[in-house]
Amino acid sequence: MSAQSRAGLAAEVKRPSELSAEERATWLGLMAAQPPLRRAFFAPGFAEACEQAHGRARVAVLRRGGETVGFFPFQYPSAWHRRMGLAERIGGELCDHAGVILRPGVRLDPATLLGLCRLGGLFISHLGEDQPALGLTAAEWRIGHVIDLAGGSAAYFAGLGAANKPFLLDTERRHRRLEKEYGAPEISITTRPEAAELDALIAAKRAQYARTAVGDPFADAAHQRLVRLLAGREDAACTPLLSTLTAGGRVLARHFGLMHAGVLSYWFPVYDPEASKVSPGRLLLWHTLRAADAHGIRLIDRGEGDSQAKRDFSTGEQRFGRASWYAGGWRGMLAKGCQKLTWMLRR
Repeated sequence: MSAQSRAGLAAEVKRPSELSAEERATWLGLMAAQPPLRRAFFAPGFAEACEQAHGRARVAVLRRGGETVGFFPFQYPSAWHRRMGLAERIGGELCDHAGVILRPGVRLDPATLLGLCRLGGLFISHLGEDQPALGLTAAEWRIGHVIDLAGGSAAYFAGLGAANKPFLLDTERRHRRLEKEYGAPEISITTRPEAAELDALIAAKRAQYARTAVGDPFADAAHQRLVRLLAGREDAACTPLLSTLTAGGRVLARHFGLMHAGVLSYWFPVYDPEASKVSPGRLLLWHTLRAADAHGIRLIDRGEGDSQAKRDFSTGEQRFGRASWYAGGWRGMLAKGCQKLTWMLRR
């Protein structure tokens, strides 16, 4: 645990498990008051699960005049990075939203944040589009999509039919083909996923990563632990949700995501590639949207990415920022050199 002060703000850096009940309540209150923060990845429970998974998670408790005004969760990619003072967003590759949780009216720039956290450098992606208003700017921005269900599932599908009738008809056709080839589809949505179901999803997702030749975050055992820990938590601010589409006793698609205040972060979807002609991933999302009212889903956050599959269901766009911030002096120079070396080794 360490404390630091800068620009009228003071910070105490501690492990998430060391937060007091009052600090945790303040954190959740700040999230509730600001819609852009209503994502499970901002919740204290997510940071606590990261700590349990690998032990390198930290949170800066930000204070002004002795009053708590914000929080910044982050982590060190490794013990070596911790010694170098080089950090990343909490959750690393598995975090779909990142930034500071601040009381409205409080601002801080990257240099101040680094100083408060005693960091030489911070690489952050998936920075929320609200963060520049708080003083944290990004070097580049990428598009993501959301599905607004605030008016209910029926109203959403009525709007989808009016805006994109060919897509609606094509999806219904694929649904009929699925039923003909595999049997009547069934959808299961649960907040208490079984360990075997989660293991099957992780295995299928890893096979997808290998098949498509993209990076596999589950190659890191700590990432697998994190997902399993989150699946086993009972936390209303970070609720696990597993959706499964089956037909004729065969699993065609699964999705594991996190819920917070009616917002479902669509996190790890996977489908049976042998059934690709019926688009099981699309049909799983279709059925999830149909069942949204029953499960309190008011918004589905598709995360970063601008694929046609996301645009088809989208009702709006969002932006995600990427930035590398470095402190001045030798600490910043050392952190910058270490980060460049890390990127070179990853290539």
